[in-house]
Amino acid sequence: MSYANKYIKSLYDRAPYIVKVFGTSVYGLQQRAKRFGKPFSAEYKLLEESQNWTEEKLEAYQQEKLLSFFSMIKNVPYYAGKSVYTKLFDRKAPISEFPILSKREVKGNSQQFYNTKGQKFTWGHTSGTTGSALIFPISQQAFEYEYAFRAMHYKWGGVDFKNRDKVAMCSGHPVALTSRNKPPFWSYDWANNHLFFSSYHLGNDTLQEYVQMLERFDPLLLHGYPSSIYLLALAYRKYKKGRLSLKAVYTSSETLLDFQRAAIEEAFGVKVYNWYGTSEMTANIVECECGELHVKSEHSYVEILNSYDVPCKPGETGRVVSTNFNNEAFPLIRYDIGDVVTVSINQVSKCGRSGLLIDHIQGRIEDYIITPEHRMIGRLDHLFKDAVNVMEAQIFQDNPEEITIRIVPSQLYKAADEITILNEARKRLGKSIRINFAYVDQIPRAASGKYKFIDSKIQPTGLEITV
Repeated sequence: MSYANKYIKSLYDRAPYIVKVFGTSVYGLQQRAKRFGKPFSAEYKLLEESQNWTEEKLEAYQQEKLLSFFSMIKNVPYYAGKSVYTKLFDRKAPISEFPILSKREVKGNSQQFYNTKGQKFTWGHTSGTTGSALIFPISQQAFEYEYAFRAMHYKWGGVDFKNRDKVAMCSGHPVALTSRNKPPFWSYDWANNHLFFSSYHLGNDTLQEYVQMLERFDPLLLHGYPSSIYLLALAYRKYKKGRLSLKAVYTSSETLLDFQRAAIEEAFGVKVYNWYGTSEMTANIVECECGELHVKSEHSYVEILNSYDVPCKPGETGRVVSTNFNNEAFPLIRYDIGDVVTVSINQVSKCGRSGLLIDHIQGRIEDYIITPEHRMIGRLDHLFKDAVNVMEAQIFQDNPEEITIRIVPSQLYKAADEITILNEARKRLGKSIRINFAYVDQIPRAASGKYKFIDSKIQPTGLEITV
């Protein structure tokens, strides 16, 4: 449904709602077959046990996973071609002695990391905060493991992910054409009992319909981008007629801001659980029922490093560097994700679970793009999901009538790439907004060395409170 080829997607967009539901459900049925096999069951069973392990047992498990991982990937072209890696593999060196991999290095040599021989795998992609696309294989085992981690996290909120508890999602699914101006702005997946809301139609003229559909569906869990769930929360506070059966709200893919959390929890009357992960499946940090953020040691080997590449102490802030020992199809050792977190001063959890505690995930902070129709749209890195010839990108806006897409092109960038990006932008932003392109040598950075994916100069005064 979200990633079908353009011909199927075109048929979907023109189809009556009942046909869209059928297509969404068929897609959901296919996904169930891919998600819930033997690897899922085995990993989920382990996670049920490991959440009660001691710190020492978790560390022993990690070391065992790393040794097995290194023995499996030592012949991957990128590592085999560099003597520093082969020497470290041979003497089973501690992970701290391995070089740190930058995103630019991985993207520039991505196929050298492929380890797909004899493996069943699927393809993943990410644009990251920079808009720089990376396409990579995900082993079937790693794919199912990822859903086992999600299912365990949902269970912390009282929701059964595998057994079809009602879930409503609002996180970038293109379930309705951007030009659509009347409901439905959603589609239903019968196979999983999921309702997918469009995050591209949230605006003052449409949010009442969103609330009405949310109340009709009455999910146990609401999951999506913080920027989208925040708008739903404000609308629900204004338009609600009854009380939902929600047990929890889960947010992911964007930085959850404090004011968003407060508004969401006040409107829906349930706890917000924050999830941090990466498309490359290199880290997993999840919030428990006590409001603490846990680094999941069973998922990957995560280091929080300062500017000198030294592990941060409690109370210090550093960047996330991770080794994804579950995905042997695209093995990354000490991959510098680039996101920033703060290590908690208190490392004794309230819930009793072991593992490193994080106080705050800075991650990616994205503004909304405001359209001429006053729709508020965030999380637009989807524009660059197939733009493999874009090194960096940024969306700039200083008035609601237009945006400028700033691009640092690679040497392989061509006119067709601009057309692809423009088409993706039109799908999400509509036809009325002007879309300009500016080609630059570098995207301006902040003092921290990072830049905002969406650089908006618009003050959205009144937009949130008029919902």
